[in-house]
Amino acid sequence: MTHKNNSSLNILWLIALVLFTPVTGLILNSNVFSARSILLLLMWSEVLLVPYVLTRRKWLYVTVASLLFADGLINLFHWVVLKCPLNASSIFVFLNTNFNEASEFMAIKMTPLLLLFIPYIALFVLTLKHIPQLSFRSKGEIILWSALWFFVAVFFTENILHQRFLRLAVPDVERAFVSFFEESKEYKNLKTRALYNLDTRLSSNDSTLVVVIIGESCNRNHLSLYGYNRKTTPRLQARNDILVFDNVVSANSNTLRSVMNFLTESNIDHPLPLDTCIHIFDILHSSPYKSYWLSNQSPIGLWDNGVTSLAQNADVKRFVNITANSSKESTMTVSLDQRLFDPLQSALTDTAKHKVVFLHLMGNHTQYSKRYPDNFELYEDKGDKHTRVINTYDNAILYNDFIVDSILTMLNSYSHSHSGVRISALYFSDHGENVYDEGDYSGHDYSDRIPNANVEIPFILWFSPSQKEFLSINNPLIEQRLHTPYMIDDLFHTLLDLSCIATHSFNPTRSFFNPEYDSTRERRLEDGTIYTIQPKQ
Repeated sequence: MTHKNNSSLNILWLIALVLFTPVTGLILNSNVFSARSILLLLMWSEVLLVPYVLTRRKWLYVTVASLLFADGLINLFHWVVLKCPLNASSIFVFLNTNFNEASEFMAIKMTPLLLLFIPYIALFVLTLKHIPQLSFRSKGEIILWSALWFFVAVFFTENILHQRFLRLAVPDVERAFVSFFEESKEYKNLKTRALYNLDTRLSSNDSTLVVVIIGESCNRNHLSLYGYNRKTTPRLQARNDILVFDNVVSANSNTLRSVMNFLTESNIDHPLPLDTCIHIFDILHSSPYKSYWLSNQSPIGLWDNGVTSLAQNADVKRFVNITANSSKESTMTVSLDQRLFDPLQSALTDTAKHKVVFLHLMGNHTQYSKRYPDNFELYEDKGDKHTRVINTYDNAILYNDFIVDSILTMLNSYSHSHSGVRISALYFSDHGENVYDEGDYSGHDYSDRIPNANVEIPFILWFSPSQKEFLSINNPLIEQRLHTPYMIDDLFHTLLDLSCIATHSFNPTRSFFNPEYDSTRERRLEDGTIYTIQPKQ
């Protein structure tokens, strides 16, 4: 390694190295690129260079350059392969992927863009070859460095005081790993956590059945029930016994965080440690209710570890997806949601007086073409990439319409032979999916701002005749809330209301179906922005 031409201008090589990855990200996918990432990398580079500026020891500069190179290398790979910056979810998926899966994935994602690693590595070599001479001697240098450090100090302090340092002041790679380790610790503790015994009481002792149908990656803007131009929900549209709510969103853009929010007392406004806060199964365990978790999502692997750990607290657990060795692999195989029909029928025949049944669908999870049988391929998997993706997604919506309608039909038949049981069924999705609705990409990843398509979800309610009669007396406001704003991180309280369970954790202002519900709450999403309805294109 040579050190000729050690002028201060050689710092430009390091700046070029730092900017290579974010500029590449901007070019590859400007829709999820955040200009903040460039500012953060430059500020952290400045902080890391402090020891070198003060001591001028070249090994310190080499160390800083190597750390910045490694950071950029990891993020560059993620940008090239997945067209977005590294995030904690990607780390979960990576650690849950075996060698064969990784090989198959890379074969699919193989792209000439991987050649970008060549100039990036060459730039790193040149950065080490041209070490700048940075000093803290002249008055001008003192003023320059003092001003830069003062700006960084103010920026960091402001974010610390507002408790958003990790989210807004830490670069992508480091933020992803910190989030991953924090969540892993909570999920590990949750797995060994015992159920709490709480004080609960029922406001009604009538026989009650609550069925919660949890969809997956369903963007309501692709349902004709919500005005989509393709007839993707003919069965639900033919029903005259459902309530369709059109102003409901998810606070989160991924399954793990969404489920952990809506099944616990933790929410986006008041996040609580998931391993110590009260969750729905604590309540059900402490009440006369018998609980069921029937899932078509794989229980195996870190990816679904939090959801599975929570679900293991149900009285009856049934995971029907046995098509794969891991949660990531399961998305590449076929396990149709109709496999949940038999477990649901078994739950209905259970003689328990009070029951809550959770049905966790694969729904509209990628790969979309794996989510429906051949006879639901209304739109052909042909044409350019955009057309194929949209067609397969809409076919998955069409099949999901069949699944939800079939479940409601089963419950309707059950109510005819069990007229004394008050039955409620709620269908919603954990989050939405951007299928070229906003920007030139599909999926539910995001960088700086969550697209509305990622959070706008269906929310549909069905009641048996006896439940309708009960609610007409006790809560006649439900049918007036079809256009009322709501966010499902408060579902915990709504489920307690539907189940007529009173407990200390219940907050009526956060229950969508309660007369005291506060509809003025700001719907802050996980990216920190306030959800606002965007005008239709």
